[in-house]
Amino acid sequence: MAALFLVVIGLAVALWPSPSPTGRSGGAHGLSDPAPGSGRPTSTTTTHPAPQPPFAVEDETETFTDPSRPTPDRGDVPGHPGRTLVTVIRRPMGLPGPLPLIVFAHGWDSNPGVYETLLDTWAAAGYLVAAPTFPDSASTLPGEPISDYPQQSLDLSFVITQLLGGVAGPVNPAKIAVAGHSDGGTDIALLALNPVYADHRIRAYISLSGEIPAGVPGTWSASTPGALFVAVGTDDEYGLYPQSQQVFASADMPKAFVTLDGGDHLQTFIGDTPGAAAMRAQTVTFLNTVFATKSVTSAQIATALEPPAGTGASTGLTVTVEPATGAAPAG
Repeated sequence: MAALFLVVIGLAVALWPSPSPTGRSGGAHGLSDPAPGSGRPTSTTTTHPAPQPPFAVEDETETFTDPSRPTPDRGDVPGHPGRTLVTVIRRPMGLPGPLPLIVFAHGWDSNPGVYETLLDTWAAAGYLVAAPTFPDSASTLPGEPISDYPQQSLDLSFVITQLLGGVAGPVNPAKIAVAGHSDGGTDIALLALNPVYADHRIRAYISLSGEIPAGVPGTWSASTPGALFVAVGTDDEYGLYPQSQQVFASADMPKAFVTLDGGDHLQTFIGDTPGAAAMRAQTVTFLNTVFATKSVTSAQIATALEPPAGTGASTGLTVTVEPATGAAPAG
């Protein structure tokens, strides 16, 4: 089945640091032949090109504990004080940092390992990627998984704080993104749209097959600094297409809405089809674009997400853009 992407670009501007995450070039110094008549050597510099993606990826695991918030019961497994977040870290090899950071939220009854293809795509593009295992909803822990969007959103902010301390290497504090799928995509909606959970250290949001959750109070159209990428498969088996549209429509920031024609709930983002690979590439393009300049516009996002000429037939990627007008700087 041919894949079709639909991208709708929103109407605002955000403040962004620069440049894109490609690392710094190294240098080696040597001595030249003496200049004629000078009697003394002059130094020259040999400049090596900056390393470029895709990078090889290495990983490690860190464990973070937040004593201020409890872990709830998981069915017949009792809860306990504190929240332990076993976090898989993926980093690009050969980039010393400080690196841009993505903190990822997995879905309900799932775990970070399910998303290895997606996480490695981001790390290979030059990002430090951190994926905590949520004590509420993970499939790898004893008991019955439960949904707890507010606490998981706070978990993401907690992990950001820990990583800014340098435990996994230097992080660029001006280039922080959060991303999530399914219930994790809903966690991202809380951070992006609900001022109760807003974390203004975040500059890019990626909500994949997410929704605005029922039963969580708050205003869902607050103006938030940053830019938002919302994506969903048109054949999502949980019917999340309209809910993801609602996340996009509620956001007051530069934003993109991306769909994969015929795409399902999960394989749209981790599958080995051309459409899924193109979707992953779009997330990287979005991140690179919003982190490449101090102020990104919707028009810049639109231009960046257009597929290269002649690639639509081979990848099944088609982009439709609604031009942005009347953009204004975000706070």
